[in-house]
Amino acid sequence: MKNIILSIIIFVGVGCANFNPRMQNKIDNNGKIDEIKSNQNGIMLELGKLRQSAEIQNSKLKEVQQGLLNFNATGIRNENKGIQILQGDGPFVVFFALGTIALILYYRNKAEKNERMANAIVAEVTRLNSQDLNDNVLKAAMNSDFEKDVYKMMAKNLTKKKVI
Repeated sequence: MKNIILSIIIFVGVGCANFNPRMQNKIDNNGKIDEIKSNQNGIMLELGKLRQSAEIQNSKLKEVQQGLLNFNATGIRNENKGIQILQGDGPFVVFFALGTIALILYYRNKAEKNERMANAIVAEVTRLNSQDLNDNVLKAAMNSDFEKDVYKMMAKNLTKKKVI
């Protein structure tokens, strides 16, 4: 038993010790490792070349994509001929501005026309001078947002009638 324990202790002690001279790293030239630096520089140069080739491929890919965008539905490349007048964001702004102005003018004219029609109708109602008809018109306009306007039109037409 003593022999087994003693042999295990010797085996572990000898096995753990590093007596192999190839395993000991010696650094020459006062701590500078020239081979590793030259290898590292070579790897950095290779990475730089790879980066350049990747950038060239990316630029070619962008050119190809731009070329594909210039094809129309039939597959024939569009060739620009002459001067393009409507290009950029300016025409869109002008188009929407003109559309907005046109809509404003259209609805303003429509509102003026409806106001003239309402004045004509109120004038005819007040010309008839029927109290029941006047009350029915005011009741119909009651509880709406234009009740006050109808009343003002009727009052204006009644005063015109009394003056004339």
